[in-house]
Order: sequence, then structure tokens, then C-alpha cells
Amino acid sequence: MKLAFSAVLVLLVCLAVNWAFARAFGAASNWESVVISALIIVLIITPVAPSDFAGDAFLALVSAWAMASKYMVATRKRHLFNPAAFGAALVGIGLHRTVSWWVGDYAALLPVIVLGGALMLSRLRYYGMVTAYAVAVLAITIAYGDFSSLAGIERSLSMMAIHSMFGFFGLVMLTEPRTAPVGQWRQIVYGALVGLLFSPYTHIGTYYFTPEVAILCGNLFVFLSNKRRIQRWVEAIA
Repeated sequence: MKLAFSAVLVLLVCLAVNWAFARAFGAASNWESVVISALIIVLIITPVAPSDFAGDAFLALVSAWAMASKYMVATRKRHLFNPAAFGAALVGIGLHRTVSWWVGDYAALLPVIVLGGALMLSRLRYYGMVTAYAVAVLAITIAYGDFSSLAGIERSLSMMAIHSMFGFFGLVMLTEPRTAPVGQWRQIVYGALVGLLFSPYTHIGTYYFTPEVAILCGNLFVFLSNKRRIQRWVEAIA
């Protein structure tokens, strides 16, 4: 019941806000992209009940800002940040709420995620990027894991690879084609950087990166490493 309600709420808000911005900016509306972003939001934010007004408002605001970012934070009609991650990070920080990434708690969904991810990879061919991400995350997990026994290491890897959002994040969020870099070396650096920040052990002082902030930092790297896009952005605001 909660999942169905959340899905309907997110989809309606995403479609409405995207339509409004597309009309205001005179841009073509891609409903498939809207539906994909809405589905991701539903899978990373814990479903809410109709009577949970605070939860409903949070879900609606995340959805609205996700769509708004595609038009407000963009260059040449190409958004800079992963929409779902942007909405979740912005509203989460603003309202001091956390994003659960609940999809990672259900190992039963892992085969579906892996199969869908494999199909996406066969089309997008981001093999080096996803491999760099996986190596970075798993290497840090081993480095900070339980070294007292082989069983401890296996337990640490199992918790990360199977009982977390590791697979969903790498195969769905990381490979978003609109925000992924062009060029083999940039894709590898991007994957490794996001993997480093995605790790729950990575922190700066007392701040620990969340998955949504990790992907946004990666998106920023993609933008800053593309001189042509920076030039176009400077020209656009000049």
C-alpha cells in the first residue's frame, strides 16, 4: 500500500513539474527520463503512507527538485547532476532528513538489479567505469573490514556487495548516461572517485559522504574535467 501510494505521488509530481519546466523553457519533454527518475526516487526513499504528511511532503519536494534540476542546473539543455540524487541531497540536507536507500535492504531484488544492470552495460559499455567503482568500494571494504579471519573478510564483503545498495548504485545511478563522462580514462577516474566517496568509511573530518552526495561529487568532476562544457556554461551566464 505504501509503495503504491509513494509511486503514484512521485510520478504525478515528477510529470507535473517536468511539464511545467519544459513549457517554461520551451524544451522537449522526455517522459521516459521522467519515469526512470521517478522510479529511482521511489526505490531510494522509504515508502510513506497517505497520512504521513511530513513524509509525503519530503517525497514530493525531492521529486520536484529532481525535475527542476534538469532545467535549472544545466548547460545547453544537458543537466549537470543526476536528478534523483540532486533532489534527495538538496531536500535531505535542507530538512535534515536521511535517504534510506531501502532497495539495498532486499537481497531478493539483487538478481533483478544485476540482470537489468547487465542489459544496460551491454548497451552503454561502461565496463571500465563500473569496474573502477567496484574495485574502489571493495578494496576499501577489505582494508577496513574484519581481518581477524577469512570468515570476517567474507562477512564484510557480503554485507557490502549483497546486503547494501552497492549493486543498485553502481549499475543504475553511476551509469546514468546524461551525466556520465565521455572517454575511457575519465570514466575510470569517475567510477573510482564515486566508489571512494560511496564507501561508508570515507569521511572528511566528522563528515561522512552519503551515496547521493557521492554521485553529485562525481557529476561535478565530470563537469570540471570537460573544458568545452565549462566554456559553454561561462558563455551562457555571461
